[in-house]
Amino acid sequence: MHHRTKFLLLLFIIAALTGTGYFFFAKGKEVSWPVTIRVLDSSTPSDWEIASKLTGRDLLADEGVKLDKISLAQGSGGTISIQSLLANNVDYASSAWPAWINAIASGGKIKAVTTGMTTSKNYPGNGLVVLQNSTIRSVKELAGKKIAVNVLGASADYEIRQYLRQNGLSIDLVELVVVPSAQIEQVLRSGQVDVAAWTMGGGLEYEIAMHQGGLRELPGTRRYDIRGQTITMGSGFREDFINKHPDTVSHFVSVVEKSKRIIWDEFQKDPERVKKAYAAISEAKGGNSHLANYYRPTFSPDYPFPTDKDIQWWIDILTSEGKLKRGQISPSAVYTNNYNPYFTK
Repeated sequence: MHHRTKFLLLLFIIAALTGTGYFFFAKGKEVSWPVTIRVLDSSTPSDWEIASKLTGRDLLADEGVKLDKISLAQGSGGTISIQSLLANNVDYASSAWPAWINAIASGGKIKAVTTGMTTSKNYPGNGLVVLQNSTIRSVKELAGKKIAVNVLGASADYEIRQYLRQNGLSIDLVELVVVPSAQIEQVLRSGQVDVAAWTMGGGLEYEIAMHQGGLRELPGTRRYDIRGQTITMGSGFREDFINKHPDTVSHFVSVVEKSKRIIWDEFQKDPERVKKAYAAISEAKGGNSHLANYYRPTFSPDYPFPTDKDIQWWIDILTSEGKLKRGQISPSAVYTNNYNPYFTK
């Protein structure tokens, strides 16, 4: 009996020590899953909302992801999103690469872990648009003109600069006017600006405007003409969030990537079904369900992951303009594919 008592006491001590050791181990390596992610939200349906509607499953819940949706003004650009991320007002944001590069070069501790829009031959983005009766026929006639963009410091801004430079002109010869995307068509048609660029990535507002008629696009000014095939946007987190909550990041990226592929596959089979899903979500969120008629996915299975060249293109431009020092930043400082379950080296 005495030996049995000592044996049981020894087991208790071992269990206690093991438990204590585990406690300290777990405390040292912060339990990071699950954590609520603060994201910007608008009446525009997100990919995971569309994919969930199409599959009848809650893809976020499937991965154990919880979101806190923070309202974003419709038409706000990616630069605003990055500023919100840096200010710790949100945990996740999306923008074109220039906003990421500028923020990181200035000391911002953020990193893109998944991507948005792919420019390809099948999805070439939009070019510079003028009224049908405009006297502007070529790049040379842009001098002295006002060009409406959705935000400064993002894709449209720098792609217009690059296009002008490629044709021997300086950005100083035109005036970029910031107008919310939803109002750019109206501002163009009313004559307040001479040219509309929107985001240069295509999109609903551009599609609707062209469908209305009375407008034409300047040849050779589409994003694909300027850039070729590329991924133009990144989405990600602050580095402190990634370091504290790597599992949360991985699960969320899985949702984003899975959603893009579900939408792409379903759109190839039945685009009207996808558009109906988009319309239903948009209406439920107080948006314009009519926009669904112009929706199409921008994911491309032929170019699904960002590469160094997508970011280096922008680094070279910003360096040539004196906004970056040579060698100041590398693509690996801007993005990583390590949290993407679909990526294989």
